[in-house]
Amino acid sequence: MKNPITANELLALLNNKNTAAEALEFYYEYVPTNPFAGEYQLREHIQIIQEFGPATSSIHNHTPLFIIKEKLLQDANSIAKKQRDKLFQQRKADKNRKTLVTEGDSWFQYPRYKRLGIELSKEVKDVIDYIIDEPGYNVKSLDAAGDVIRNMFHLSEYLDTIRELKPDAFILSGGGNDFFEIFPYMLQNGTSDSIDTYLKISWKTEIKVIETYYKGFLDILTIEFPDLPIILHGYDYIMPRTDGKWIGKPMIEKGKLKLDKDRKTLIKLIMDEFNRTIFELSKQYNNVYFIDLRNTVPQDKKFWHDEIHPNDRGFKLVADKFISKLKSIGI
Repeated sequence: MKNPITANELLALLNNKNTAAEALEFYYEYVPTNPFAGEYQLREHIQIIQEFGPATSSIHNHTPLFIIKEKLLQDANSIAKKQRDKLFQQRKADKNRKTLVTEGDSWFQYPRYKRLGIELSKEVKDVIDYIIDEPGYNVKSLDAAGDVIRNMFHLSEYLDTIRELKPDAFILSGGGNDFFEIFPYMLQNGTSDSIDTYLKISWKTEIKVIETYYKGFLDILTIEFPDLPIILHGYDYIMPRTDGKWIGKPMIEKGKLKLDKDRKTLIKLIMDEFNRTIFELSKQYNNVYFIDLRNTVPQDKKFWHDEIHPNDRGFKLVADKFISKLKSIGI
């Protein structure tokens, strides 16, 4: 890998399956932009230079440098999402594999590039990565880090995909980004003898909104596809950290929750309500299954990549519950 590098040289590396993973690792860093999402950005020391001579891509010699960098960023983020679909297409002919359609956020598509067959040292292997590794499944992943339940519902990509593929099951993951994007605004200074006083009443309203979108999914799916198994889940107790931009720091600075045990108690309150709400909703429908992930990943830094995402070891524990559920219902 060279530095400086021309835009077209870098594009060629990104578009070559043999060099894309190494190029992303060398030239880019992954930067979180909200609790459940982020993007690739060029590392600060990387120098992109405009080349002379014929241009061979959509980047031309006269293009301003800031536009070149934006185009390279778009390409990097796009390339980082393509491998799953490529693998799905390769496996479609294998009749021994059950077809799954998944729609979810960064617990289902942690935003790192995964080069097939090669583990990069800094990437996180998420729930769907582990399911893809199972020999009995072929996964059509509609997942996207940072996706929110309202967008999943209104864009309705899942409906067209289910109609086309007629999968053996549909798995939905959402709501975490909806809630924790606005979590800092829900906090207030409360009293430790009543942990819910650290939250404004709006926190329950937000969970009710998330429930409404889940109900929309289930109303549509169970009418149009009454025999389709649908799997939902609630999140585990996430890991608030003192250096955590989205969860831990707002708890300390805005909520004045100075003790780790109090921050974890508040997270437990939220996650218990989220899980209870989605579980109770799931019971109203036939062929809908709920996975309770609470107490699956220990609240220990050995199992967490950051305050919201488990690491490989933690996600393996979560994925095992999904695989177990699939097998228990004959899929």
